[in-house]
Amino acid sequence: MKSFQATLLASTAILVSGCMSAQLYDGPKRDRDEVARITGDPVVTAGSPVTVILRQVDGRDIGMTQTTVEVLEGTHNLLVDCRIAETKAVSRHALEVEVFGGRKYRLRAQTGPALRECTGVTLESQN
Repeated sequence: MKSFQATLLASTAILVSGCMSAQLYDGPKRDRDEVARITGDPVVTAGSPVTVILRQVDGRDIGMTQTTVEVLEGTHNLLVDCRIAETKAVSRHALEVEVFGGRKYRLRAQTGPALRECTGVTLESQN
């Protein structure tokens, strides 16, 4: 029973840590209206048919536990993986995006017919 509880605790810690945010600018933490938040999907999903995972921002690797990054306003280069659960296909996409302080953004997959392939990834503003 103790090993089950330890496994459950470890799994919960991984899932909770998947919601962590990474600061990708130098200096002290800035106010929300000064940074843009870019969010992808967690690496571990619960049956999601399509998963969009942020891998790099401006050449900096993103840890497996980070689903959100905070960047300064401006143009940024993103490297993103798009996974299709049914086919187990993974495609990599490079995006150049312009973001604005105080806004939240979400990575979204563009898929082919019947969710069989990821044809592209876009960054959508949530504000």
